[in-house]
Amino acid sequence: MFKYLTSFLIVSILTACSSETGLDDQRSSALIKPDFSMKQARFDCLLSKDKSLNSLEAFIPNFVIKTKESLPSASLEILFNQEASIDKFSLFYLDNDMNFNSDTVRNLLDEEGISDFAACIMHNNQMLSSNLYIDNKVLNLDSFEVEILDCKFNNEFNYGTFSIEVDSFLNLIRNQNILYFAKFQQVNELSSEFTWINYLGSNSDKDILYKGWINEEDSITIQESFNTQSTCESATSYKGYKVL
Repeated sequence: MFKYLTSFLIVSILTACSSETGLDDQRSSALIKPDFSMKQARFDCLLSKDKSLNSLEAFIPNFVIKTKESLPSASLEILFNQEASIDKFSLFYLDNDMNFNSDTVRNLLDEEGISDFAACIMHNNQMLSSNLYIDNKVLNLDSFEVEILDCKFNNEFNYGTFSIEVDSFLNLIRNQNILYFAKFQQVNELSSEFTWINYLGSNSDKDILYKGWINEEDSITIQESFNTQSTCESATSYKGYKVL
């Protein structure tokens, strides 16, 4: 409940916007688009009953080499669901628009023998992805805490109204002095559905961030504003590693 509520508060800062927005403002906000510089494919996997994560650990090095050879600009992340059993993991493949090729990654998974120890399905064939950094400073983390929220804009709201508060939100995060960035993702720019992903450098950073939100006097107002603009499912937490 604590993780669910605090994750809601994080996103709600970003989605706060007056319900009295005029028609002109709505039209203007509709022109503001996310900077989708990357695309992402997600593979959700389940270990075979007689296998362990040792099999995955042995699989990764050669798979990474083959991926880098075929897709030099690719990035790979492996996430472990902290609220599920240890037999589940997810693979995120990200690449720029020109080089993105999820079929190649899927074929490499098969060729390198992932089916020998796990069953994997492609969760999303393609997600447009935009990174949001503090002061636009790129943050590269080898390991990280991740929280994923699946959301939907309510009627009359969109990324334009959402983005108005991004700078203010990142300013507040900067004051926390933690390692943090976020990803905003959609299947396409016309969709009202979106995914918000929090990346934090460590559990300590997560604790600092949450305690900061809990101590905010305006948290109730923030939650109300969030509910006005979008609806999200509860957050799912992961421990993640960048392997490429």
